[in-house]
Amino acid sequence: MAIKHVKSDTLNLRSAPIVADGNIIGELLKGQRVDTLAPVDANGWVSAQATVNGVLRQGFVKERLLRDPASDAKESLITAAVAEWVRFERGTGREDLPPFFTFVGEMWKQVGEPNLDGRNRDQPWSAAFISFIVRKAGAAYAGFKFHEAHARYIHDSIVKREAGTPAPFWGFRLNEHKVGLGDLVCQWRVSKVTFDDARRTNEFTSHCDVVVEVGPGFVRTLGGNVGHTVGFKTYDVDGNGFLEAENNLFAVMRNNV
Repeated sequence: MAIKHVKSDTLNLRSAPIVADGNIIGELLKGQRVDTLAPVDANGWVSAQATVNGVLRQGFVKERLLRDPASDAKESLITAAVAEWVRFERGTGREDLPPFFTFVGEMWKQVGEPNLDGRNRDQPWSAAFISFIVRKAGAAYAGFKFHEAHARYIHDSIVKREAGTPAPFWGFRLNEHKVGLGDLVCQWRVSKVTFDDARRTNEFTSHCDVVVEVGPGFVRTLGGNVGHTVGFKTYDVDGNGFLEAENNLFAVMRNNV
């Protein structure tokens, strides 16, 4: 038996190794743990067990839609991000409508802004989202600089990396770290920002998303305030595993835990 995690956004657990009406036992979500029970068959199916609605169920899934596990802390961060995607109706729940604006309000409260929610349309909440899911991911991330502005924790991650200070994230240039699961990718907004700018100051406009999938030539991320909801983005990766210098990307925060 091997421990795997769901690679696709969703994955059907079926009662038999065939796609057929009526044989879906349950739906599994990106990042969810799956225990395989036998070798992969000739058609790519594998016998597996996973938790469905709180109950451990056994069935069959396509092995190509599974991946090897990352660290427990990284998996916890991915799970926290996916849980918010689900809570926002899989990216269809608009930030300023009920009940979704109340979820944004929860995120703002955790960074010390109890009077803001998704109806405050002039207040981007993407950094509050990151702080919210990092906090939910557990004690391994206690050293994170929780803040309502991405720039504060981007700068902090670079300073700590250069000082060799232990921290859940260290900031790197795009060509210094091969992007992986649980990392944060950083874009500038409004005005161009370079990595050296982020080394010098924590006052700039930016956006970060968490990497939840790594594939051949790409990574996919989840972030808040993406299309006015919690949504995915896709970024290109070169043949060496480094993020391409495009889409306003200027840094990657390596997940150390």
